[in-house]
Amino acid sequence: MVSEPKLHRVYLGLGSNLGDRAANLAFAREHLPAAGIKVLQASPVYQTAPWGGVAQPDFLNQVLLAETELEPLALLDAVKRLECEAGRTPTVFWGPRVLDIDILLYDELTFASERLTIPHREMRKRAFVLAPLLDIAPGLVLPGGERAAACYARLTEQERTGVVLYAETLSDDEGERL
Repeated sequence: MVSEPKLHRVYLGLGSNLGDRAANLAFAREHLPAAGIKVLQASPVYQTAPWGGVAQPDFLNQVLLAETELEPLALLDAVKRLECEAGRTPTVFWGPRVLDIDILLYDELTFASERLTIPHREMRKRAFVLAPLLDIAPGLVLPGGERAAACYARLTEQERTGVVLYAETLSDDEGERL
């Protein structure tokens, strides 16, 4: 008897600050299924100031809950291919990008290799990850037992207020596009 492949629940962080940022996020959502990644839920889109000290335009960020049969490194390869298809080219570390797709969580797995760390090593410190993550998983417990909400509560007020719902930054006509 052949067993069915295991489906893994993953959280992915999307970001874009070059070109049509909203269209770049939509590109990712629309093309993930062809890469073997089924999107189950999408957070609202947030506009956020860049992180990491490089002068660049504001980002749009979103978190997705998805499921996949792909193992962690195969998932990484799949999202990196999608970034390239969207037009991402190498730039400075933490620099501007057409599309960035980060693997935030993969089941309850803790994993580290030269190419990938799960949970994402910076996610507990980033309001632009935690705010949309909490929108779709308010009671989420991270590997190791810490609640995502507790990580968010530790952030400074300045870090939290720098993450604004994108629809709130648009005029009525633009907001209808989302």
